[in-house]
Amino acid sequence: MSFVYRNEQTGAEARMGRTGSGYYVEACHPDFSLPLRKTYEWYQHDLATRDFEILRAVVGATVEQREAAIAG
Repeated sequence: MSFVYRNEQTGAEARMGRTGSGYYVEACHPDFSLPLRKTYEWYQHDLATRDFEILRAVVGATVEQREAAIAG
């Protein structure tokens, strides 16, 4: 099981997958050298799914949407 969401405009990605004992959620952006990665135990599947959905929304936001949210 692996989920990947990629924003074609920015090149940013959000990923969720399995580790040996649980799950990981990761976000990568071409402007930053290191990814944001968090791991979860097997029983924390709901938390991992929630964090993936949040990162997917952040990665998918366009520059205009972010600027409007900051200004508003």
